[in-house]
Amino acid sequence: GQPGGGEPLSPEQAEEVAGYDLTARMTPFLDRHMVVPILHFLQEVGMYKSEDLANAQIELISKTNMLDAVLDMYAANGEEAPQELQDNRDRILQTVTSSGEKVLKLLELLEDQSQVAKISGFKSMAELCESFDLTPDIIEELGRYAKLQFECGNYPMSGTLLKHYRSIVAVDAERPLSSHANIIWGSLASSILNEAFDEAAEIIGKLDDYLENNSTMPKREVLLHRTWLLHWALFVIFRSDKVEQKLLDFFLDDKSLSIISLTCPHLFRYVGACLILHKRLKHLVKDTVWIVHHEMHSYSDPVTRFLLALYTDVDFDEAQHELQLCSVVCKGDYFLWHHWAEFEENARLLIFETYCRIHQCINIRMIASKLNMEAEEAELWIVKLIQNAKLDARIDSEKSRVIMSKAPPSVYQQVIEKTKNLAFRSTMLLSNLEKREKERQNVP
Repeated sequence: GQPGGGEPLSPEQAEEVAGYDLTARMTPFLDRHMVVPILHFLQEVGMYKSEDLANAQIELISKTNMLDAVLDMYAANGEEAPQELQDNRDRILQTVTSSGEKVLKLLELLEDQSQVAKISGFKSMAELCESFDLTPDIIEELGRYAKLQFECGNYPMSGTLLKHYRSIVAVDAERPLSSHANIIWGSLASSILNEAFDEAAEIIGKLDDYLENNSTMPKREVLLHRTWLLHWALFVIFRSDKVEQKLLDFFLDDKSLSIISLTCPHLFRYVGACLILHKRLKHLVKDTVWIVHHEMHSYSDPVTRFLLALYTDVDFDEAQHELQLCSVVCKGDYFLWHHWAEFEENARLLIFETYCRIHQCINIRMIASKLNMEAEEAELWIVKLIQNAKLDARIDSEKSRVIMSKAPPSVYQQVIEKTKNLAFRSTMLLSNLEKREKERQNVP
């Protein structure tokens, strides 16, 4: 379905949806090209004035080399494009053509699979250049040409060229990764915008390793790069059909959660959404919700408050209220809007499971009200859960109740749970002490 499908939003609804919009907080950590589809989505949802968003898109795309798209937008608005835009377009076209001519020989070579297959066999860059009769500067030009293609919005082309560039520079074992880290970021941006999400997940893993093992980069810079990486990962986690466990582990590990706490607490919305959407993360819920609770002064929204109501306060009415607000959040969220049906179903399941853990015997009418469902609908839903082995229980239809089979938690499990938060607590303690120390130093 389309975002915001169905009726256009009333001014009151638009204001409510816009109240939860994180776009302004997130754009500083995204590549300009990634913001384009988000603005397009916001325009379709209709939470802001259409002409304001059209102008924002023109302003954003004018800063890239996708000038044909800008010229089309002016035409669509019935406006005359400024002359300097046309001049810029001609200048960019010339730059791309001249760079393309410089790398033509290499491009022709890269179209021949038998030649490409030889690349990984070379022992050094000198050997590669000699064998293919190339100069080293043509290889650097290939990186530049790929960036020009990316800036023009030709993501499949830039992705392919950068992949070749990376395989060529990999021949030079002495060359540090830092010398072409920007090429890896370029490859990640290309694969995200090209929706090649498997490849993007793999590159995120490479950048994560690179940032983990980079001893020369200043800490502040590593923090900034990691913040970018977490934002870019959202496209892969929420826009692809199937998410690798490895990527979810990266997004939800202690290091990432500490960075989210320090630099971008708004990402707790997506931490919460991961816990709700991916049943396989059940083992992380308790500890992660503890962290969300610890950070609620920095960020809270219906998604995080739903989890807190359910797991910290065990307040089912509040959880139900926040779940209804989650539908407003998801309606206006580029990453979450098409997950709403699954989000609601899984959230109801979490409410139900938590309720079942507390009560041995459950009145169906009572639980239906907690799930915002009719009693008959709730009974069918529960029958299905039992049939699919998601619930260890039986239904007593005469008395209209569910009777749970209960297993007590093991002592081992209780010990594990008590000690698990220690790593995060010590990280946060350190960062809070550092913050306080800085504040103390800044006091005149």
